[in-house]
Amino acid sequence: MCLNVIYINILDAQKWIESKRTIISKYTTHQILNSDHCSFQQEYISPRTLSFTGERTTEVVVKKKHHLTHSYTVQPVTSADGRLLDKFFLILQEKENEFGKGVQKDLIVPPNVVVRASKSGKNSGEKHHTFLNEVLRPLVGNKFLLFLDSWKIQADLTKFRAVFPNQDSQLLIFPKGSTGYIQPQDLSLFRS
Repeated sequence: MCLNVIYINILDAQKWIESKRTIISKYTTHQILNSDHCSFQQEYISPRTLSFTGERTTEVVVKKKHHLTHSYTVQPVTSADGRLLDKFFLILQEKENEFGKGVQKDLIVPPNVVVRASKSGKNSGEKHHTFLNEVLRPLVGNKFLLFLDSWKIQADLTKFRAVFPNQDSQLLIFPKGSTGYIQPQDLSLFRS
């Protein structure tokens, strides 16, 4: 039964792409962009451990407990011609939604990275606006097509138009549940 559901989702995803061919054909491959955010744990603990037969509890040592649940998020932009664009967005987990004075003093930020802080290390509406305004806007011309996943915060066309009001730009949102089949970054950069 599950195979039928997967098969239907793949077909629906392919049909959706086919339904957008007319729009896609109006742009060159370097004007067709995809972006996705991917979160990482600060410290990875393997789900496998060695223990003695019959042992009820196996202890694992970690540097900091919150490193197992808190993360950072990276959001690059790629084009249909296979390029990774020059800037990307990085959200680091901090105790507050801003960097402390010590972190600000010591943080080295390369010119191709826009860095922000959040309590969770994850994206938000405010952070998505920063991505559009400070990462994407400097990279694009007047004409581009941007594909994003159906995450509510980034699927808002009003927010997209607030940053790109007069350009010949278009935002296409992948249908919910289809990104694992058709979103380029899910199929390449962030393949798990």
